[in-house]
Amino acid sequence: MALQFILGRSGTGKTTTVLNEIRAKLQENPDRAPIVYLVPEQMTFSSEYKLAGTPYLNGMMSAQVFSFTRLAWRVLQETGGMSRKHLSSAGMNMMITKIIEEKKDELKVFQRSAGKTGFISSMEDMLIELKRYCITPEAMEGMTKEKIDAEDDQVLKDKLHDLELIYREFEKALFGKYIDSEHYLTLLAEKIPQSRYLQDAEIYIDGFFSLTPQELLVVQELLKKCKKVTVALTLDTPFRQGPPIDFHLFGMSARLYNAIYQLAVQWEIEVEQDRILTDLHRFNHRADLEHLEKRFNALPAVPFDGETHVSVMM
Repeated sequence: MALQFILGRSGTGKTTTVLNEIRAKLQENPDRAPIVYLVPEQMTFSSEYKLAGTPYLNGMMSAQVFSFTRLAWRVLQETGGMSRKHLSSAGMNMMITKIIEEKKDELKVFQRSAGKTGFISSMEDMLIELKRYCITPEAMEGMTKEKIDAEDDQVLKDKLHDLELIYREFEKALFGKYIDSEHYLTLLAEKIPQSRYLQDAEIYIDGFFSLTPQELLVVQELLKKCKKVTVALTLDTPFRQGPPIDFHLFGMSARLYNAIYQLAVQWEIEVEQDRILTDLHRFNHRADLEHLEKRFNALPAVPFDGETHVSVMM
């Protein structure tokens, strides 16, 4: 088990480096242990297309491109957990409406808002956010009790009470019957230790600037289970000692780096030396764009003395 970071500013070829490494391993041994390329949902097709279009590649069955949700489906199909019915957004709205109607007499604030346009959708978004950040109904109840003596926060206390009530009833309605989109990742984290598919797999994580606590929980289990996890981040320097200052140019990536690094330290996972890419490839030797990329937030501003190319769009 090992962790390695590939770091570099925008345009230094992090994704190309990852893809070339996967290609080289497939060309060396097409029938090897699985390689999982984990990217955001919107990158899955283009990444798969780039791999499949590699010349002289004898096969890529060992390499799979997944988003977090698609990886959950793959692992749950192997380990179990797919028997429950999937609950769509429309289904969530119907279930929330039913809960509010049944619990109307117990609601303190939302009773008056339930009939307003957009309220149910807003409640759905709130429940999704709570799940992504691993906040349980029990935690909501604790927050409500902490506010019990604060008279100035009576409205906040009532809102927390209503939200906790709806959330708890929603989880009861789901239990054993349905699974919503956000619960797939929690199940994935639980099932990763049982997966034979991931036993000797190598994981590449690319294209992310931040991860929710739910997704970080999945990364933690991958670190503990898989042969190696490689993470590519848009970042110019490691952050092993702590998170960056609030207004750091690469603050989101730096906080993600530090969070994953701390997980590796916590579980005594070997952290290999970072690979830091510095050569800019994206701008085709355009000195003006390279200057702007490197000194975008430099203070005081550094003037560019070379020739500037201007493109005119008609």
